[in-house]
Amino acid sequence: MHLPARWRTVASATTAALAAIALSAGSAAADAGPSPGGCPDVPTGQPFSPWQDFADYFLAPDGDFEAGASSWQLEDGAAVVEGNEPFVGAAGDHRSLRLPAGASATSAPMCIGEEHRTMRFVAMSTDASPLRVEALYTKHNGQRKSVTLGNVRGTDAWAPSDVLAMRVNEDAGEYGDAMSVSLRFSARGNATWQIDGVHVDPFRTK
Repeated sequence: MHLPARWRTVASATTAALAAIALSAGSAAADAGPSPGGCPDVPTGQPFSPWQDFADYFLAPDGDFEAGASSWQLEDGAAVVEGNEPFVGAAGDHRSLRLPAGASATSAPMCIGEEHRTMRFVAMSTDASPLRVEALYTKHNGQRKSVTLGNVRGTDAWAPSDVLAMRVNEDAGEYGDAMSVSLRFSARGNATWQIDGVHVDPFRTK
C-alpha cells in the first residue's frame, strides 16, 4: 500500500520509538541482577582423594591459615599457631588455627551457589567435646542468619572431618545463586582444637 509522505514520516518515527523502548527494556533486563550460576570459577583440587573422596574442592579464604587468618574474626583466644596438618596442604605450609575451649573463628565471606553442596576440613582435638560448624549469611531483611552444618567429634591426631552438607546453598536461588557466606567454628565443652585445610565442594565432579 502506498502511504502519503507525511504518513510515512509518522510511521517511521513510531517504529524508531518502539525500537528504542524495546532496546531500553532489554538493557534493563540485562541489568536486573545476578544470573543463575553467579559465583565465579575458582581453582579446585582433590585434597581428600586419599580417603576415597574424589570431589573437587576449593580452599576457603585463607583456609590454610598461612596468611595468619588476617581475614578471619578470631574470638576468645582463637589464634594461628605453628604446626600443620600433613595431608592436604602445600609442602611449605606450617600454620593452623588453634581454638581453645569456648573460642570461635569466623572466615571471611565467600560466594556460595546452589552447586556448593558440601565442605570439609582437617582437625584434631584434646578430647571428644564437639566442634560446632556453622554457615552465616545475611537475609534480605538485614537479619544475620546462622545455620548449623554439624557438630564434629575429633581425635588426638590430625584427621579429615566428615563431609558436611552446606545446607544454605539450598536457598541460593533467592540470592541470584550468589550468596555471601562465612563459616564459623566454635569449640564446645573442654576440648582445645586445631583446624586446617578448610575446603568447600562446588560439586563439579564426583
